[in-house]
Amino acid sequence: MDERGRIEVAARLREWARGSLPMGAGVELLLRAFDGRFADPSCRWVISEPDGRAWVEVDALNAGTGVLSGGERRVLAMVAALIGETTVDVVDIVTGLDRTHLHLILAALAHAAASHEHTDVVVDPDGVAHLSRPGALVRWPT
Repeated sequence: MDERGRIEVAARLREWARGSLPMGAGVELLLRAFDGRFADPSCRWVISEPDGRAWVEVDALNAGTGVLSGGERRVLAMVAALIGETTVDVVDIVTGLDRTHLHLILAALAHAAASHEHTDVVVDPDGVAHLSRPGALVRWPT
């Protein structure tokens, strides 16, 4: 698929996940991990309708990872957990990842927890309290 097609699929998947922080985090993880190759419409878990809608079929995702590497399976298991609210063995996932994909999963979890929307109370040297928005606890890598 060409770059324009990937951008269109990414936009449709993001639109599908809009309104749910965990689903949005799962979609972002799918789009960003492994150069986005598991978000390609050729993957049986990426469903694209003729009317332009797209979504991730979690059952197909869970069933379709048996031939992949351990790191790929771990990341896709976290994608499925975030999108479909399925359980995962977090210890197995985080202990079997390279640094790049661990960062992506930590950013996805921070996003799902809405850490980018949290506020803190900060007291200045004069004792005056202010609200602060510190941003995401773990930012998505660029």
